[in-house]
Amino acid sequence: MILLEITMQDMQTILIIFGIVLVMLLGILVYLMSEFKSLKATVDLKRPVAPDNSLLRLQAYERLTLLADRMSLKNLVTRMHDTQYSATELAAGLIETIRTEYEHNITQQNYVNPEVWKAVTNLKEQNIYIINELTASLPPDASALDFSRTILQYTTADNAELSSIVLSAIQYEVKKLI
Repeated sequence: MILLEITMQDMQTILIIFGIVLVMLLGILVYLMSEFKSLKATVDLKRPVAPDNSLLRLQAYERLTLLADRMSLKNLVTRMHDTQYSATELAAGLIETIRTEYEHNITQQNYVNPEVWKAVTNLKEQNIYIINELTASLPPDASALDFSRTILQYTTADNAELSSIVLSAIQYEVKKLI
């Protein structure tokens, strides 16, 4: 019976203690939640931001557009034309330029459709083949002017250059991204 005899004063003391414990628990909970948010914010700041792949892909397609344009035979001859060279010297320079341009952009294959990259590689190979074939068709003493004229005549033929097809493929892929 002694246990059942709780006075009003004892009840108030118990309620006060219970209230204090409850306030302390709530305080600890609020503190832990704020620390968790702070820790999460710190981790988020240290986490590297994932790049926007579509932006990287668009930039890669832009570079491949420039590459295809720079590797077109007509543009190569226009940029590199020099009457001091022989046809074989100009051909060697054109081939070296194509290879250098291609190697400079080789990392773009990581960001583009594999079929587009294959088309760019085929463009490089086809242009080197055409340069070699046109050089072989000229007399050994042909000048760079003769060779340039031969290339320009070749490029005016219908579907003679693969670069326009490669550029169309690149444009198609870009339209899919946009």
